[in-house]
Amino acid sequence: MKNLIEIKNENGKQVVSARELYEFLGFAIQHWSKWYKKNILKNPFAFEKEDYTELPLSGRTRNFALSIDFAKKLSMLARTEQGERARNYFLEVEQKYNSTNRIADPMELVIQIAQNSIDLKKKQEVIEQDVSEIKEEIKVLKEKNETDPNFFTIVGYASLLGKQINLEFAKKLGKEASKICRERNIELSSIPVPRFGRVKTYPQEILETVFLK
Repeated sequence: MKNLIEIKNENGKQVVSARELYEFLGFAIQHWSKWYKKNILKNPFAFEKEDYTELPLSGRTRNFALSIDFAKKLSMLARTEQGERARNYFLEVEQKYNSTNRIADPMELVIQIAQNSIDLKKKQEVIEQDVSEIKEEIKVLKEKNETDPNFFTIVGYASLLGKQINLEFAKKLGKEASKICRERNIELSSIPVPRFGRVKTYPQEILETVFLK
């Protein structure tokens, strides 16, 4: 890549001389003062210390160190062939710098390692949660298999019938089923349900009775 305009490094940041850029763009020397006031100092989208920094005076001439990104924008504003050349040059400079210095700063490396560690921990927590839920489902299935196949929960039996019931109605039916079982001395069992803890199961014949009411 041909070095069209000198690139310097200041405080870990690539910068270019505003005066050198101005001359490369082919503008008249006598208009330099007017140009930098309009395009740098009075530019509503330019921020000091981020886009530009004023350099120590060299004689009576003011000059500024421009960030590569800001220099690229000023080159585009020139709307000339030289401006297009400068813009493409700064694009190449940015791409080369990003590819070779992406983790040059030790602090940036530390931050990236810390972020990777946090992301890894989050993924591990998600995996552990998934494993826990799978174990709970296996436990539920195991207990269901060990339970009398003719016993169902209220919601389970409603699902068997192809019906949908709300929680309030399920509680009401459960009370009625429990009452009948007590009257007939029928021992109830229960199964674990992750959302509600342990839920009672009732004989199918009792459920048929309460659901027909």
